[in-house]
Amino acid sequence: MKSLHKIIMALSVPVMMIMPACTKNFDDINTDKNKSSEQSGVPEYNFSRALLEYTGNSDFSYDTWRVNIIYCGMMMQQLSNITWYAGDKYMQNDGWASSYFERAYLDQIKYIADVLHVTNGNPYLTNLYHISRITRVMIFHRLSDIYGDIPYSEAGLGYASSISTPKYDAQQAIILDMLKELDEAAAALDAFKPVPGQGDLIYNKGGSVPATQIVNNWKKLAYSLMLRIAMRLTKIDAGTAQKWVEKAYTGGVISSNAENAYILHDASGGRLTVNRVSNILSGEWNATADPGQASLGKTFVDFLQTNNDPRLAFTAIVPATGSTLPSDQLGMPNGYDQNGSGSTTDISKAPDYPGDLKRYSILNKNILLKLNGPTFLVTYAQTELLLAEAAKRGWAVGADAQTHYNAGVTAAMEQFVQYDASATISSAAIQTYLTAHPYVDADGYNQINTQYWAACLLDWYEAWSNWRRSGYPALVPVNYVGNATGGQIPRRMLYPSSEAASNPTNYQSAISRQGSNSLMTPVWWDKQ
Repeated sequence: MKSLHKIIMALSVPVMMIMPACTKNFDDINTDKNKSSEQSGVPEYNFSRALLEYTGNSDFSYDTWRVNIIYCGMMMQQLSNITWYAGDKYMQNDGWASSYFERAYLDQIKYIADVLHVTNGNPYLTNLYHISRITRVMIFHRLSDIYGDIPYSEAGLGYASSISTPKYDAQQAIILDMLKELDEAAAALDAFKPVPGQGDLIYNKGGSVPATQIVNNWKKLAYSLMLRIAMRLTKIDAGTAQKWVEKAYTGGVISSNAENAYILHDASGGRLTVNRVSNILSGEWNATADPGQASLGKTFVDFLQTNNDPRLAFTAIVPATGSTLPSDQLGMPNGYDQNGSGSTTDISKAPDYPGDLKRYSILNKNILLKLNGPTFLVTYAQTELLLAEAAKRGWAVGADAQTHYNAGVTAAMEQFVQYDASATISSAAIQTYLTAHPYVDADGYNQINTQYWAACLLDWYEAWSNWRRSGYPALVPVNYVGNATGGQIPRRMLYPSSEAASNPTNYQSAISRQGSNSLMTPVWWDKQ
């Protein structure tokens, strides 16, 4: 399989022409053929770049670092920190909290909007157009989850429509339009028409996958996204949620780990192609090498350890000893620092302090943090667990909650082999786990969504969003001195301050409708 680096380079090289040394066709000769334009652009390249930017692969992709890792990973207590990664203490840093907004519009949305503009109405590129519609939903779904009301209908249209101050759409309208887009795009995909080549980094890895399989997988991704988005509505509009969940199930969702939507990264292309989370935590910046900067959280390690979860053997490692034995793992509690022995929040005052920061577990970089490892976007495990909750609610999704729950837990464990071939969890080990922890309907919402939290390891954006929606797992917040939320886990991130200056009318309209630009202002679907 060609590397991502080579694919991106090949797609971006302009077609060169040999020009005769004469003055005939003067205007054509004196037009810069190397300058990007609607005519010379390669839509498949822009499509690839949009996908990569979605995984955090811009040159200085602070969004992944600041929002996914520092805030979401720490807030969800799968990570812990005693240095400057202070997201687990709910400290307000405007630059961190606004970074995803800033990067998404500059990178992801810009690229995908250009693809849609160029391919719309082109019968040869119809599949790329509809696949890009699905990708656009995936991009805006996360962005709206993080910020709520955002520029949507007019976003990315600076070139195509000269819109430099896009309006902020209400999240309710955004969600309904995204569901409509997924429904239409999935129905319009056609296996008898050309499909994207190696620029499809999700479902045409290697560039030789049959068109029928590519189209089928993108349809399943569309319906799985529809399921995920519809489930966001369970608190605010259960009737609409049920309608779209059942439509998604009928359409056909991801049904095996082989259909997982993920991008397999390339270690040779630098920041533009490596696994971005891996690069931050164990590569170029190597946060896990600094004791206490990105340790595994006590809440997460205790959950895996107490339940004899076979995933722990491949998730954690003790840096002081190199041990991966589950019994040796120790999670760092959230809410501590290194302010000295005179401070009650100094890590040395924590219960079970091991005396050496390197005895707190970190992520096993040999399994989970490889520079050429996968970034998972939507998975079979997540899909089955959402169906399990839908079934518990009495909705028509083909099976009962226990069946979907067992399938989701099984898929989450079997998925580890997609990180590394050595991370194989046997069917016997999975069955032992399920037998010891059977689904109990009276505790179903807790069980399902706690397993969803575990299945979202590394995709902390999604773990945080589903926690806000469901309330599970029942995390115990920390009340660190000076925090910005009154000791509560934040409900959203912050708009950039630049928006108030550059797009003031639309910005103020969003604030008036949604609420103050605060970490504790819930997005629409999160309102009680």
